[in-house]
Amino acid sequence: MVQYLGTTSQPGANPVLRVQQIWEVRLKRTELAPWFYNRYFRYTWPMDYSYPLLQKVFNHYYKEGADVSKAKLYSCMHLLAPQIEMYKYFIKFGFSPSNIIALGKIYSSNIEAIEELRSLGVSVVQPDFDGRAFDTTHAENCKKIALEIGDTEQNIVLDDGGFLIHEARSKPVRFAVEQTSSGFRKLENDCPQFPIFNVARSKTKLTQESPLIARQIFERVVDYAKENGLESPKVVIVGLGPIGEATLQIFKSNSFDTTGFDKETTKTELLSALLKNKPDIVIGATGSPLFSSDDVKELEGNHIYHLVSVSSSDREYPVASYRSAEGVHEVVRYENLRFVNNGFPISFKGSKNELTPVEIEKTIALLMGSVFHGVCNKSQESGFVEVPEELQDLINS
Repeated sequence: MVQYLGTTSQPGANPVLRVQQIWEVRLKRTELAPWFYNRYFRYTWPMDYSYPLLQKVFNHYYKEGADVSKAKLYSCMHLLAPQIEMYKYFIKFGFSPSNIIALGKIYSSNIEAIEELRSLGVSVVQPDFDGRAFDTTHAENCKKIALEIGDTEQNIVLDDGGFLIHEARSKPVRFAVEQTSSGFRKLENDCPQFPIFNVARSKTKLTQESPLIARQIFERVVDYAKENGLESPKVVIVGLGPIGEATLQIFKSNSFDTTGFDKETTKTELLSALLKNKPDIVIGATGSPLFSSDDVKELEGNHIYHLVSVSSSDREYPVASYRSAEGVHEVVRYENLRFVNNGFPISFKGSKNELTPVEIEKTIALLMGSVFHGVCNKSQESGFVEVPEELQDLINS
């Protein structure tokens, strides 16, 4: 018997159908009101969630009386509902909306959230989707924003992915905050002259966010499999970091035929395994380019591979080479390959809330709290510094 979230099932059952039944039971029993079930794994959330943890962190630092009226905040974030609440607290803390620049990401920004942020007076930069590889266009956009950073000691950079901090590395920045592990890897050899709060590797984010992201990945892959007639898909996960490993365990615990490969597996070994075992779904969780266009050609044949990314941007697969007029979240088709969600992380589908606010609030609190801590405490350090224990204890208490 396999048990998942309080529900049991017989081995050998159709795993996609079984997972649907499991979650129907779970959502009937859950005490996490007011979120509710809407068409198999799709959630909505009432607009009156109060974000109590953000309020708690705000109250803790606001009493310090830091003057940020002249500070300038240059940021790159997923522009979604919880992040908008963070920007509201920045303004409430004393940041002038005209001194806040927010760069969105084409694959993760929500139009309604963008308009709400603009209504606050924040300068929002939301590039159009031109079909090129995301990292190429994002680097260009970050470089343009970094050029606007003036000669003042009041500059702060808040980043998701490391590109904006990288472009600002020689600028007079007081401190920066980085959210992601991919950003950490990008920046660890940059040697900036200012401190970078390493939210990505904080204990709170690694231990508490990763299982939530893995659960979301699992739900969305199962949803995709059901919509595309994959009743008992074979799954391969490449990249066994915190999220990849957690995702692997969820699939295995629900009787999916699942194999995991660490990112150290050579490309030759991986391609050989894919050609031999013919998995239906390949999940890239390495945070790095997994295949080149030449590698992809080796997979051509009769078997259909559904390629899913769960890391940053569209760098896992060379999907830009095969795009035509597809929308941001469409499936790109090339021969026997299917690039799910246009090669972008399946975690983002254009919704205002991708995770429920109660699930993602701790991560947002880490980002917001790191900014508040930085303006309330001057640091002489440079390079990556740990998120203060004071902040993590506050969030987890």
